[in-house]
Amino acid sequence: MSFEAIVQDYDLHCGVERAFNTYVGSHGTWWHRDYTPDAGTFRQLTIESGVGGQVTLSHEGLGDFVIGQVTVWEPSERLAYTTTLAQSPEYPSEISVTFTPTADGCHFHFEHGGGNEGNKKDRQKFGDWGIILPRFVALAESVGRP
Repeated sequence: MSFEAIVQDYDLHCGVERAFNTYVGSHGTWWHRDYTPDAGTFRQLTIESGVGGQVTLSHEGLGDFVIGQVTVWEPSERLAYTTTLAQSPEYPSEISVTFTPTADGCHFHFEHGGGNEGNKKDRQKFGDWGIILPRFVALAESVGRP
C-alpha cells in the first residue's frame, strides 16, 4: 500500500538551469541544518550527478552518511532520488522535482512520495517542507530573473 505524496509548488523568478543547479549544486547551502542528525556539526548535503549518484550528508567529526541514490537525472528538467533521512534505510521514500519554463522564470514542482507500510510511521516527520523549500527558492532567485 502506498501513501499520498507530499507536494509543494513554487513559481520561481529564475530560469530552469539556475533552479536545477541551485537545487543540486547548492543543496548544502539551502538545506536547513536542523533537519540533520546533528545541526551543530552539519557541513554539507550533496547530490552526485547522474543516475546512481549518491545523496550524502556530511558532519564534522561524524563523517559522511549516504542517505539516498539518484534514480532520475535530467538536468534542468527533472531529478528524483531515494532518501532514508529520518527513516529506516530498509524503507526509503523518494523525492522528485521538476522544473518547467514559464514566461517569468520557471515552475518548481516537488513531491516527497514513495510511502509504504515500512515507512508509514515516519511520514509525520516530513511535514516541514514548507519551511525548508522556501530557502531553496530564495537562493535560486537571489541572482534575479533569467
